[in-house]
Amino acid sequence: MAFEAIQSIVGRAIEHYPDRVAVEAPSSRLSYAELDEHADGVAAALHRAGAEAGSVVAVLTDDRAELAAAMVGVLRLGAVVAPLDLSAPRLRLAAVLADAGPTHALVGAGGDRRADGPLSTVPDTVRVDLGAAKSATPDSYPAHVAAPDDPSHLFHTSGSTGRPKGILGRLSSIDHYVRWQAGLLGAGPGWRVGQLVSPAFDAVLRDVLLPLSVGGTLCAPAADTRSDPSALARWLDRERISLIHCVPSVFRPLLTAAVTGGLGFESLRCVALSGERLPPADVARWFDHFCDRVTLLNLYGPSETTMTKTFHVVTRSDTDRASIPIGRPMPQTEVLLLDEAGDPVPDGHVGEINLRTPHRALGYHRQPQATSRAFVPDRLREGAGGVLYRTGDFGRLLPDGALEFLGRRDHQVKIGGVRVELEEVESALRECPGVTEAAVVLGDPEDGPPLLHAFVEPATGIDTDAVRARLTERLPAAAVPAGIVAADRIPRTISGKIDRAALRAPSPAAAPDQPTDGPRNPTEQAVADIWSSVLPAPAVDVHRTFQESGGGSLAVITVLSRIEEEFGVSLPLLTFLRNPTIEALAGVVEEALLDTTSDDLLKD
Repeated sequence: MAFEAIQSIVGRAIEHYPDRVAVEAPSSRLSYAELDEHADGVAAALHRAGAEAGSVVAVLTDDRAELAAAMVGVLRLGAVVAPLDLSAPRLRLAAVLADAGPTHALVGAGGDRRADGPLSTVPDTVRVDLGAAKSATPDSYPAHVAAPDDPSHLFHTSGSTGRPKGILGRLSSIDHYVRWQAGLLGAGPGWRVGQLVSPAFDAVLRDVLLPLSVGGTLCAPAADTRSDPSALARWLDRERISLIHCVPSVFRPLLTAAVTGGLGFESLRCVALSGERLPPADVARWFDHFCDRVTLLNLYGPSETTMTKTFHVVTRSDTDRASIPIGRPMPQTEVLLLDEAGDPVPDGHVGEINLRTPHRALGYHRQPQATSRAFVPDRLREGAGGVLYRTGDFGRLLPDGALEFLGRRDHQVKIGGVRVELEEVESALRECPGVTEAAVVLGDPEDGPPLLHAFVEPATGIDTDAVRARLTERLPAAAVPAGIVAADRIPRTISGKIDRAALRAPSPAAAPDQPTDGPRNPTEQAVADIWSSVLPAPAVDVHRTFQESGGGSLAVITVLSRIEEEFGVSLPLLTFLRNPTIEALAGVVEEALLDTTSDDLLKD
């Protein structure tokens, strides 16, 4: 596959389909001709402000139409696009901006005030208003002759030192992925692609650029719809979405909402899953409801190799496996399973997944030592001067040649598809007042999303609520532990290291000085059973909040989908947040059931 810059591919789609809808967002809609005009305006405004090829340009907007125009405009100039999520904690945004060191920042139309504080940490960054850029008459800007190894995008993941780690991507990686997936699926002008992920993750590249490369439509739901499985399922059905990318912990409640709501997803052609293990039980439920009409793709690939490097087209027979494979490598990619000495392991044996591909990141932004540790010389291909990326993941080849994922080498985990370094969370905990030591472990409730749990020393003098509040200001939501326990002593091994195997998820039992009131009626019992299925320990007090019981934000989505499955009642996320106890939530459910019964009687 010969290289062609993604901005050129999008430009060809603009020429062919100027009047087609390129972007549909809650507050805006762009044709391909309008997208072209806005992208040119962005490139020209950046050029007037001093940006040039290679400049790092942060993008801070909630409007997905603005985001799409900004991404295309930045790439046209030959600059590096660094999209950020304005809903992230302010201090997290500030830390990412400080590490990225952007020369310029594109800020949402009218100037979003949420960008002010974080941008103050990079005072030399030139701020450009996206509204003014897209409405101005474009001036000329220098034509950039794109090359495969041009730096093109910058995304940040969790870092083991507590500092966000920027991954600088190369242009050929985007072109390679987008054309591969479009060809695999046969995507074309009629395709409508849902944009569900945060703009701060590299998966946004495929959400935005895949539809724009084939004359399709990028479709973005409202923020509150993305967080409500039932509303999101109805949106997918109503908006005739062809393709979505999501993590399994989002896929699961979407499936439940589709089943309970009787939704057929008639226009849906593919669900591409990545970021977490895909449970066979979820796949079995999907095939029971949709048969094989909709393609399920299980994808694998760290951000260091840009979005995806292996894939597996899931079949019904996969439900008989212990786990769903992550499949085989994409073109121009090889998977090597190596032992601790860097030698290949025999087929069927466990080894660390190493990726050999020219379509990898250029390295970690301004972190040469981290780059040299992860991107290592390819000594298995002598004289080629190649590089392998050490993923830190373990895997093995199955008898049919498919690759099975078996977990992490280090203390890096994924929560809801978001990569989290346990050491970053521990570093943030140690900075909290009164905390002298901290350890974080991953709990894996049966049939529920994984949850982080933290232990802190000493047991006295630490306000765990204040610790949680401080972490919420500094870390992504996925990195905030569901439970925090103040302990007299964190267990250690004989060598003095923290003994993580001896740590257990904190019990959410009520405090000893508070009375415990168990469920008092069938509805409360049913709600308590649903809570218990996703919490680290059974829910035993109807007055205790979901968060106090160890529940995290991702678990809320699962609870809402199971309430709908159990009672036939769809509750908005805001309703849950306003009624966070078993007692209150059961009352809301009963009111909704009464309203439904009354409506049925009136109809009769």
